[in-house]
Amino acid sequence: MGGILVLSGIITLLLPKSVTGETDIVESAPTGSAQLVAPLPYGGSGGTSDPSTAQTLNWGTVGPVQQSEENGYTYTAVPAAPTALPEFGRVDTSWFADAAFLGDSLTAGFCVNEYNIDVGGALICGYEGISPNSIVNRTTVDNPDRGEEIAMDVLSNAQPAKLYILIGTNALVSTGNDESFLNYYAKMLDDLRTALPNTAFYVQSILAATKEKVEKDAPGLAPDRLATINASLESMCVEKGCYFLDLNAEFRDEEGYLLSDYAQPDGVHLTVSGYNKWVSYLCTHVPYNKNNPYQAGSTYYLSDDIKQLLADIP
Repeated sequence: MGGILVLSGIITLLLPKSVTGETDIVESAPTGSAQLVAPLPYGGSGGTSDPSTAQTLNWGTVGPVQQSEENGYTYTAVPAAPTALPEFGRVDTSWFADAAFLGDSLTAGFCVNEYNIDVGGALICGYEGISPNSIVNRTTVDNPDRGEEIAMDVLSNAQPAKLYILIGTNALVSTGNDESFLNYYAKMLDDLRTALPNTAFYVQSILAATKEKVEKDAPGLAPDRLATINASLESMCVEKGCYFLDLNAEFRDEEGYLLSDYAQPDGVHLTVSGYNKWVSYLCTHVPYNKNNPYQAGSTYYLSDDIKQLLADIP
């Protein structure tokens, strides 16, 4: 009985004024400009992170408005982008313990024999020079930690719970192959889904290059073209039940080029601070689940005492 009273007190503290009896009225924000202090959990009523249900939420606008039993209670969330996975709290890197990363030399930077970035022991399938067709065609590729291998075989054997994908820079350096690239990308996702039927896919937007790099020898990475390709990948994720992460939004400047603060001298690869920013972004863009390893102070963090209290309630 004591546990229930304590829990009711906690819930009372968290309730908005309109529920606890105070009558301050909050004006609704105009459509498209409303903000959420604590976003609605993304994974459905059960808090699941099942990718097949990831796009079923009807993104709308949120008041917040005072509601009553007479009028019914509704609540809709507003995202920063129509289908991109928004920010939901912050998990620690143990979240990646059952994950794999698939990509080119950018992803290879996570490897022990490269920058050795902490991603919670995730399987790093990073390979210099690859494109989606390398995965589709089962090309033998070289990993900095493990040597030569076929990426699809490594992933199929591992069966990770999550797969983070960032591939495309090498294929897009030159212009004029958009349709071929997108066809191969779609085929890659289909083949990966066949091999990994129970894995949640997180497709990351392709990163920009610096302005100097684009003007020198990478015209295919021009901001306008990259925006079009990434928009197509976002739509592809909706069709194929994948999460889309707009990683490039964290790394581009006002003109759409890679921020020099995070760029290596070659204008494409990232510095250590860039990798740290990348991991930080991923840790804050995770589908809600009450069992996620949220960091203390994060929006959805529950202390061990509170978790035990909730578990004890029948």
